[in-house]
Amino acid sequence: MQKQNLKLPALLTDGMVLQRNEEIKIWGWSQPQQQVKVIFKNREYFSRANHKGEWFVILPEVKAGGPYDMKITTAGEKISISDILIGEVWLCSGQSNMELPMQRVKDRYAEEIKKAGNDQIREFKLPITYNFKEENEDIEGAGWKKVTQDTIRDFSAVAYFFAKKLNDKYEVPVGILNASVGGSPVEAWMSRKSLADYPVYLKMADEFSDTEKIQNAEAHNLEVNKEWAAKVHKNDQGLKNAPTYFDSAYDDSDWETVEIPGKFDQLNFANKNGVVWFRKELELTEAEAEKPSRLWLGRIVDADTAYVNGKRVGTVTYKYPPRKYKLKDGILKEGKNLIAVRVVVNNGQGEFVADKPYKLFTGENEIDLRGEWKYKVAAVIEEDKEEEIFIQWQPTGLFNGMISPLLNYKLKGICWYQGESNTGREEEYKDLFVKMIKLWRRRFKQGDLPFIYAQLPNFEPPEENEREIWAAFRNAQRDALKLKNTAMTINLDLGEWNDLHPLNKKDVAHRFYLAARNLAYGEELIYSGPKLKNLVKRKDRIILEFSNLAGGLNFKGDKLKGFELAAADKKFKKARAVLKNNKVIIYTEALKNPQYIRYAWKDNPKEANLYNQLDLPAGTFLEKI
Repeated sequence: MQKQNLKLPALLTDGMVLQRNEEIKIWGWSQPQQQVKVIFKNREYFSRANHKGEWFVILPEVKAGGPYDMKITTAGEKISISDILIGEVWLCSGQSNMELPMQRVKDRYAEEIKKAGNDQIREFKLPITYNFKEENEDIEGAGWKKVTQDTIRDFSAVAYFFAKKLNDKYEVPVGILNASVGGSPVEAWMSRKSLADYPVYLKMADEFSDTEKIQNAEAHNLEVNKEWAAKVHKNDQGLKNAPTYFDSAYDDSDWETVEIPGKFDQLNFANKNGVVWFRKELELTEAEAEKPSRLWLGRIVDADTAYVNGKRVGTVTYKYPPRKYKLKDGILKEGKNLIAVRVVVNNGQGEFVADKPYKLFTGENEIDLRGEWKYKVAAVIEEDKEEEIFIQWQPTGLFNGMISPLLNYKLKGICWYQGESNTGREEEYKDLFVKMIKLWRRRFKQGDLPFIYAQLPNFEPPEENEREIWAAFRNAQRDALKLKNTAMTINLDLGEWNDLHPLNKKDVAHRFYLAARNLAYGEELIYSGPKLKNLVKRKDRIILEFSNLAGGLNFKGDKLKGFELAAADKKFKKARAVLKNNKVIIYTEALKNPQYIRYAWKDNPKEANLYNQLDLPAGTFLEKI
């Protein structure tokens, strides 16, 4: 970077929030050896740029307050910063469940959004930025935003609800640094030095340090999507036909019927790729047709385009987002209306996901769209869509691009929601995650900076639940608690079996908030569910003691469930458990010499029902007896 004129990092701009009760670093660039003056709260601070043009000053601790102004001057140049608040600054980072914006949960939190407007809560959202050659000094294309009706939908939902709780409680400004990237694994958020024990990851980082490699990957991704779209379009009989399958004039009398929602196995389309069209007719009154309308089509795997009465009303190109389409006035009509949905399957797992809303809203009226639809296979493509290369997920890239530019900024603490992309690699994650926490603390130079992280929630269908991948990962997440000043929130009751991105972000944020009050603000309170403290083996039983009782242990349902025992062979069997005097008694009559005990050991442990009196659940664990 060529530093010729006075320049500040993107973080230091109008509307910024600075950490209260901490010395504050103000830094930037100018011409080498040039004197720089910073004026803040009627005091002057001086610095001289080094030979690289780098300069900084340290401001003394300031109590919460504002708004303030700041002026930075050199010979012939001046920068003014206005509307500065002093309060609490939290870094919220991770992957998509931290990144997920309020826009995505707008229907669940409609009243929250309607009431949003607080200039004491501000967010600095970093754009996705990666660098595999060096650590970035600054960020491009970002700035501070206040919570307003115009901005609330862009705020991270978890971060917003967390900040709102803090602001309500402590009545000070709260600034959020939002550095989160969907799909990112932990190794993307680590430096080269911290990955020294992982030569495979260093090799990957080296490969992407080559600009040509990145250009080739970008070209590959464009070509993959272009080729697949062309192939799908070319083979889609529904678009080639005259009239098209979405046209009301098309005769679908020979189409077969199917119950929606459901998997495409029932269409004889299991493990196949291509295009399947679906059609459904419904009658509307004149009054219904004239009201504002929305079409909700649950969630569809993989991509869909929806049509109503021959008009395209919306499209989503990948499987995770909900399908919620607002219809323009005049699309619906009195009498017969046609809904047509074109579904493109990329990886052999087509599906209208169950337990999602499939509805047509007309004003306050809801029409259930579940049930019988007509369908026709319009294209079968033999091969899977070729995989894209996600450059931003490669090792070191996000640390260099998104964390490094923040390292001079004082924080109160860190909230971390990540792990989905590392499931299946739990033993490696134990080491990587601890290394990452130590790295961030070392580089922020704030000692044992409070670090709060979310244990992954429940996921996958309970009735098909033989998977233990997430369970093993949740157990591995416990390992970081050995580090001082860390806290893990338990979210086993906040997931959705059919959605990697559960909508209940408010309760996730509440648990971050409880942990912050304890860890960062020194309040004596219980922020988590029962935590295993001790186990004692008796002749025919094992006695488990827990901390975080909050008045006592509790369970939901008719009896305590979710515990399993195993001998040395680790073949686990369900164990009978009872609650007595705030201890859990596990009876071992079915197993002569138990060696291991575990709890909530399924990806979606529906039976696990141990709670404390605050209605906070116990988390997954595995222990040797």
